[in-house]
Amino acid sequence: MAPSRMTNDPMASGGSPPTPRAQPERPERSLAASLALLAVLHFVFAYGAIHLSRQPGSVATLWYANAVVAVVLLSRRRAEWPLHLLAMAVANVAANLSSGHAPGLSLSFLLPNLLEAALAAALLRLAGPPARCVQQVGALLWALVLGAVVPSFVGATLGAAVLSMQFDAPVGSLWSAWFVGTVIGGVSVLPLGLLLLARGGRAVWAALARPAVAAVVLIAVATAASASVFSHFRYVYVSVALMLVAAVGGFAGAATGGLLASLSVGIVIALGLFQPGPGEGWLETVAFYLPVVLTLVPPLLLAAALERNRQHVQEIEDREAQFRTLYERTPVMMHSVDVERRLVAVNDAWLARLGYERSEVLGRRSTEFLTPESRERAERSIIPRFMREGELRDMDYQMVTRSGEVLDVQLSAIWETDAHGQPLRTLAVLKDVTEQKRLALELAAEKERIEVTLHSIGDGVISTDEAGRITYLNPVAEQMVGCLLAQARGLPFAQVVQLFDQESGAPLPSPVEQCLQDREVYGVRESAALRHRSGRDYGVQISAAPIAGRDGRVLGAVMVFQDVTEARGLAQKMSYLAHHDGLTGLPNRVLFQDRVHQACQSGRRHGRRFAVIFMDLDHFKHVNDSLGHAVGDELLKAVAQRLTGALRASDTICRLGGDEFVVLLSDLDDVEVDGVAEVAKKILRQVAQPCVLGGTEVNVGASLGIALFPGDGEDPDTLMKRADAAMYRSKREGRNRYHFFSKAVDDAASARLQLEADMRRALAAGQFIVHYQPVVHGRTRDAIAVEALLRWDRAGQGLQSPAVFIPVAEESGLIVPMGHWVLRQACEQLRAWSGTALGDISVAVNVSPVQLAQADFVDTVADVLHATGVDGSRLEFEITESTLMQDPEATLEMLRRLRGLGVRIAIDDFGTGYSSLGHLKRFPVDTLKIDRTFVRDLEADADDRELVRAILAMARSLRLHVVAEGVETEAQAAILAAMECPAFQGYLFARPADAAVTAAWLQDRAATLAL
Repeated sequence: MAPSRMTNDPMASGGSPPTPRAQPERPERSLAASLALLAVLHFVFAYGAIHLSRQPGSVATLWYANAVVAVVLLSRRRAEWPLHLLAMAVANVAANLSSGHAPGLSLSFLLPNLLEAALAAALLRLAGPPARCVQQVGALLWALVLGAVVPSFVGATLGAAVLSMQFDAPVGSLWSAWFVGTVIGGVSVLPLGLLLLARGGRAVWAALARPAVAAVVLIAVATAASASVFSHFRYVYVSVALMLVAAVGGFAGAATGGLLASLSVGIVIALGLFQPGPGEGWLETVAFYLPVVLTLVPPLLLAAALERNRQHVQEIEDREAQFRTLYERTPVMMHSVDVERRLVAVNDAWLARLGYERSEVLGRRSTEFLTPESRERAERSIIPRFMREGELRDMDYQMVTRSGEVLDVQLSAIWETDAHGQPLRTLAVLKDVTEQKRLALELAAEKERIEVTLHSIGDGVISTDEAGRITYLNPVAEQMVGCLLAQARGLPFAQVVQLFDQESGAPLPSPVEQCLQDREVYGVRESAALRHRSGRDYGVQISAAPIAGRDGRVLGAVMVFQDVTEARGLAQKMSYLAHHDGLTGLPNRVLFQDRVHQACQSGRRHGRRFAVIFMDLDHFKHVNDSLGHAVGDELLKAVAQRLTGALRASDTICRLGGDEFVVLLSDLDDVEVDGVAEVAKKILRQVAQPCVLGGTEVNVGASLGIALFPGDGEDPDTLMKRADAAMYRSKREGRNRYHFFSKAVDDAASARLQLEADMRRALAAGQFIVHYQPVVHGRTRDAIAVEALLRWDRAGQGLQSPAVFIPVAEESGLIVPMGHWVLRQACEQLRAWSGTALGDISVAVNVSPVQLAQADFVDTVADVLHATGVDGSRLEFEITESTLMQDPEATLEMLRRLRGLGVRIAIDDFGTGYSSLGHLKRFPVDTLKIDRTFVRDLEADADDRELVRAILAMARSLRLHVVAEGVETEAQAAILAAMECPAFQGYLFARPADAAVTAAWLQDRAATLAL
């Protein structure tokens, strides 16, 4: 306060503008700016109040300065208050000094003013947020009491006490002057300050800038200034004017108008235009200024009340707008109809789904948008029910869109009623269930298809709930378990379905319980069986799986099973057939290999020995060829029975195929190993016994080969291979005998196999060559023919004798392609010699019995003759006597066909076989070739000379040409010439050589004889 406040101090009133609904955030001023603002405002208001109090006729000071500081403090953090109060102190002292007060007096006013401003700010914080204070009457009154009355009382008390010690004035007068001045200042400034804190300066200015508000504020200020001078009822006019400001300008107008009105009244009083009544006591002072306060407060309270009402109205409008927006934008179809069933509101979803604009549907009956069936049902039953009950829930309707599409909807509705319970309009929610109904129909159809499928499939299907109780059995399941669905539903799975192991007979755990527990697919062992209630058993194949919902929770289980009784029996039979011979019932190669493998493992673990005996029937082919395959099969079964009877039960007898058998003699000790030979003899005796089949007594023998574990091999393949090698040795040595495997013999067999392999490669690589050996006339020694002889230039071993490889070629069948190659080479050589001096030479080619056995042999010869252009008469085939005797009839036919091609036939190595004169007469033979063994000892052996003489005599009688082979000396040639042998062949004349050397020899021979 200032010194002038020792006198009476008039004040005016204030008001409050309306509070906005949303308060924008304002950036906080910097601390320096805030301090400067506070200092300036306090100085201006303090200096102005002191200045007005010194005008002539002044009785009091208007003190707004402390209230302004309190408002500024409320806008800052409490930690900044000391700095702001310091700025206030500086401004207060400056204002007093600027007004001419002594420094001591200026400082006397400082402490009460600081205390008053700080206490006002602190107490206003207790009053609540500024926004509430400007909207609620009670909050505003409480804020004025805390912010204006209480601080003024404290400040006045302290100030009066301080000043009374310096001036000779009553304490009551000092206190009343200070108190009423700061109360009027607080009541005038605080409402506007609270409004500025609540809404900000821009919002308040925008409210005051409206013309109507500015006008009524000016009217109120003018009324306050003039009524104080000219009217006896001045406060009534001012109050009415401020009430008008509150009604038009709200709290902003009332607060601003009250501040300006109080200021104008103070100026009028300061100018002496309006004087308080007589009396100078403190009670008179209070009584003079109390109407001023009462004039300012009611308009502010009215403004706060109006602001609150406006806020409520605005909130209601906002809420209604929000509800309207929510109604229109709700994604569910909604509409409202009045009591005449006309549409009064529809939302956007309703319009979008039906395809209309809002203006097209409002006022129309809601039933116009229903299908005829739904409209008829609604008017007949649903609407009357709605009128009675006041609500509907999930009523099914069909609506028609603008495009004609029919929608399925479910309608739920309630009536909105007035205060008397009379209906005003409805609120209806329509749920579009078109897609749901479509899906429901599809689901029903799918369910029906599934049921039809489950009833039609050949597998049994059983489903249960999560507790393992039966919920479904299809007809196949009903038939196999012997229980109908109606009887089984709700029963535990194990009570209806009895599963057991078909091999052991032990019950099996419930697959349904297992899959429900493990939450995964559960498969039952292949030997599972299902028992019908009647006791009949079914072999079944079972799979059970849990049924899970979308949330992953297990809802139950389903078991699918298939009757595999026949399939399992067939599989067992197939398994038996896969491991046994279909003719004899003996184990086949697969099972035998497995048992030998097991025997090898057992032998290695326990040091036990066993034997493998390979057996092949001798001359079984003759039985098949002569008596037929049916008799051959009977013979094989008889042999199988005899072997079974001759051996132990622990031994294994296997038929490998054809007439091959193999025996496993297991778990032999040292004595039994020695007895293997006795077992082999026993087998030979059993097989050799005559067998009457189809009325014919059949006698066969057997060749056996024996391999011992571990000496002859430690794995099945090696043992089988070596037993087989030993068996072939038995065959080579005369059959109907046995042999143990021999390493030396096996090496020979291996060498033979290597030889065969080399021969195959040599044939492909062109390592074979043809040599020719001349045949000369017995008397003139002229060359009359040559014999083609095959030679093999074996890599790294030179030329190989035919005696080395021809037997192997015949056994392996390689003789066929080799013989064809030799024939072609010989014919091409004849073609090369044609037209030369050697054009009359013929060629003799050796033919194997294997070649003659080929059905297409004659055709092959014809093709070669045709391809080379050689006349068949220049070709001679040499065959052995044994070849004639193997199959006389077939050989006779073959030779006749060859003769038809012009080819001549020669009997090679004649005299070593068993051909008779009768055979020579039957067969179309042209030449006899005397074997070299008879020629070799002609000089010393009279028997050989007589034998050769007899052959020559027989040949002359049969008109056959004769060639003596192996002539190596002149003495031999002379003896043969004396016997009139037609032709000679041997080293005496020429050794076998290639075509070029032979051709040169023939030419030289011809030239020499010509001389």
